[in-house]
Amino acid sequence: MDIETKFVSIVQRIIFLEAEDEALRIILYLKDGTNLRVAEKWNQDILEKYSYYWLSSKNELIIGWDNAPHHTKIDTFPHHRHVGNQKNMQPSNETCLEEVINFILNYGK
Repeated sequence: MDIETKFVSIVQRIIFLEAEDEALRIILYLKDGTNLRVAEKWNQDILEKYSYYWLSSKNELIIGWDNAPHHTKIDTFPHHRHVGNQKNMQPSNETCLEEVINFILNYGK
């Protein structure tokens, strides 16, 4: 996926921290002043691990999505999100970067 082209309406700048065949770590600076910290681990074409942390302009957590397998009581285990802080865990249906970006685009609408 070409992030810059696909999300031109929301992404202002991209910082690549790691971009290999099986790992991606980037920071997406969004046009509203927030940023999205992206980490993905791939095995061939399968997304095995992910974390997407949406932070305010002061780098405070807005929402963070991940699939770390430590919240077994969440209905969407292992997929979950942290809303406002790490302790406020909720089920999550957003399980890839495109779904998270679409959520952010529609947040508060």
